[in-house]
Amino acid sequence: MLKVKKRYIIGALLVVFIIVSIATNPTKQDYINYTNFNEEEMEQAHEQLDFEIEKINFFIFSTYAIKESTLGHYGIVHLAFMGNFFQISDGQYDYPWWLEFFN
Repeated sequence: MLKVKKRYIIGALLVVFIIVSIATNPTKQDYINYTNFNEEEMEQAHEQLDFEIEKINFFIFSTYAIKESTLGHYGIVHLAFMGNFFQISDGQYDYPWWLEFFN
């Protein structure tokens, strides 16, 4: 009886955690506000380059990276989880190997 009760409590807590994570997953606009990203300023600084923000959504968390469209170079990658952003790279010139599994 006690084991069954523990399973229900742990299961309920896990469901609540997943629902809260999905509900507080930051949007692309939250990322733009967090980084103060301005496409016009980026394009003025690098007139020949075209920048965009790439988002990969894992539902309970997301990853965001600034991508230079023509060459496919990626900038700093951030992990978004429960309304917060965590930097997970200092910038790179290729696609992150660990994100290949999700495409």
